[in-house]
Amino acid sequence: MFEANDVTKVYPGGRGIQGLNLAVSSGEVVALLGPNGAGKTTALQAMAGFVRADRGEVRWNGASVTERPELTKPHIGLMIGEPAPYPYLTGYEYLRLYHKLYPGVDEARIRETLERVGMAKHQHAKIKQYSTGMKQRIELASALLHAPKLLLLDEPFSGLDIEARRETAAMLRALAAETGMGMIVSSHLVHDIEDLLAYACIVYEGRWVETASLQRIRQSFATVEDYYLHCIAKARGGAS
Repeated sequence: MFEANDVTKVYPGGRGIQGLNLAVSSGEVVALLGPNGAGKTTALQAMAGFVRADRGEVRWNGASVTERPELTKPHIGLMIGEPAPYPYLTGYEYLRLYHKLYPGVDEARIRETLERVGMAKHQHAKIKQYSTGMKQRIELASALLHAPKLLLLDEPFSGLDIEARRETAAMLRALAAETGMGMIVSSHLVHDIEDLLAYACIVYEGRWVETASLQRIRQSFATVEDYYLHCIAKARGGAS
């Protein structure tokens, strides 16, 4: 179980995230939904332990992500920010850099991961020749290399065309179903993640609005997108 309770990180000028609450269990996908600039990346950075929260706590199986990183970080895979792999390396060479960071990751695991993300046939091409979607995939492969139990993904659909977004959604769905991996996936493209999620966590203008299960959402709304728009309107002080 991964839990974020009242997580708050505010930068000078007011940007950041306040009061974030969510939890992820094995095989669950939690969507962190909000407009651009809502605080999603800061929230993921705080949950990953990249930055220390001003308030609140983040725990993996009871251990603090910031206080006990040796117990938590080996189980977490990260893809935060724009994918920026080294352009003059091949995809294979890029993963070889990462494999040195993780004990037990061998050539077989690199090949398996490349196959998993659909990049095996492109592994010897230079990253500078990759499309945006291919760069996203090779970055995802680096996050998966050590077989984490939880993935934190920041806008994995950003910059992708319709076909690539559908392929990415299908890949994430298969990962959760086949490996039992939990995921927190941030996005402002609600429809791309609607068929993936078990819970939706809504943030707006640097503040947590609410978190609801898919089951509860569908009791009152036709789609997750309708629920999202309802939450944003409520956060703006509009109609409920």
